[in-house]
Amino acid sequence: MPLYLVIWIHLVAAITFIGGLLYVQLVLRPVLSAQSKNTGEAQDILKKTDQRFRTISWVSLIALIITGAFNMLSEGGSARIETAWGVVLMLKLFLFAIAFGLVLIHDLVLDPYAPSHRSSRPDASHPGHMTKALLVQRLILTLALVILLIATYLTTM
Repeated sequence: MPLYLVIWIHLVAAITFIGGLLYVQLVLRPVLSAQSKNTGEAQDILKKTDQRFRTISWVSLIALIITGAFNMLSEGGSARIETAWGVVLMLKLFLFAIAFGLVLIHDLVLDPYAPSHRSSRPDASHPGHMTKALLVQRLILTLALVILLIATYLTTM
C-alpha cells in the first residue's frame, strides 16, 4: 500500500475520533442539558449517540494503531528513532497508550449507560455534578488534542 494512502487513513481516523469527541463535548452535551434538564430523553439521546460513536471510535483507534505501526516501520528504522524526533515520537506514543487505556476504562469499566448505572442516573439527579465517565471523556479529548499537537510538531522537525 502506498505510504501516502496509509498516512491519509491515519489522518482520517484521527479526525473522526477527535471530531466525534469534540462534537459530543462541545455541541451535543450542552444542547441536551439546556433543552431537557432532568429528563430521561437527554439520557436516551446520549446513550444512542454513545453506542454509535463507540463503534466508530474503536474502528478509528484500530486504524490509528495499524497505520501508525506501518508508518513507524516505513520511517527508516532506529536511525531516526534515536534522534530528538524519536524522543518526541515516543512521547506521542506514550500519551496515545494512556488515552487508549482511558478509552478501555470508559467503555468497559465505567460505561455510564450499562444497566447497573441506569437506575442511579447521576447526571439526572445532580445536573452540576461531573460523573467519572464524563471526566474520563474530557481527559481522553484533552489527551487526543495534545497528541494531535505533538503530531503536528513532528511534521516540522
